[in-house]
Amino acid sequence: MQKITDNIFLLVLFAMAGTFTLATSFVFFFLRYQRKAQQQKEAMQKAELQHSENLLHAALQSQEDERRRIGRDLHDDVGAALSNLRMVMGQGSKAIAETDKDAPAYKPLIDNIITTVRNISHSLSPPGLELFGLEHTLYEFCDTFNTSGAISLSFVNEAGNRVDALDKNTALALYRVLQELVSNTIKHAAAKKIVIRFCIENEHLVLVYSDDGRGFAADSIKKTGMGMQNIEARLTMVQANFTVDTSPGNGIVVRIILSK
Repeated sequence: MQKITDNIFLLVLFAMAGTFTLATSFVFFFLRYQRKAQQQKEAMQKAELQHSENLLHAALQSQEDERRRIGRDLHDDVGAALSNLRMVMGQGSKAIAETDKDAPAYKPLIDNIITTVRNISHSLSPPGLELFGLEHTLYEFCDTFNTSGAISLSFVNEAGNRVDALDKNTALALYRVLQELVSNTIKHAAAKKIVIRFCIENEHLVLVYSDDGRGFAADSIKKTGMGMQNIEARLTMVQANFTVDTSPGNGIVVRIILSK
């Protein structure tokens, strides 16, 4: 009888051990499956994000190529045609003046159109960026902008040669971001003054954009707008971070920190 009892006890013990082993194996394989499923999900999300970034980068690059083409055509074709027209008008100005009392207005009108075409061409594809660097291009950008007299735009470089040491992709991205910020200020801020400043903070090159406009509530920044999307996309391409500091009546300060 004792032997039977012992055998039953051993059977129960083995059954419990088997059940525990089975349960442990089930939990182990379940957790392993969940971990693999999570890893696959994260990999898919990362791949989708990378694909979206690649598409956006390709779109921006295509946009830059088209801007360069249009800028070159404006400068080479339209600009040259206007310059030739100005020369012809100059050669025939005496004969025209005898029959047309409005002749003196032709030359300044053509000069104004030539200047406008040149400014548009440089805005689409700044020729000085690759030739002379970002610092020169921004000074030129300020000079051209300030001819309107509506808003004062100034540029200060406290970072020395670090600005012109930027690679061409980073320099172009920053230039486009500044164009977008200036455009936003003109459209929405009612500002009188804009300042663009490069400086060094903790060995990082920092670009600070500020205006004295009306500002807005910081929580109302909409990053879904095309302007902010372009800014974020361009800065992501060059591995730069940015912050926006603003409040109603206090203008805006955008700080762009370059990681390299």
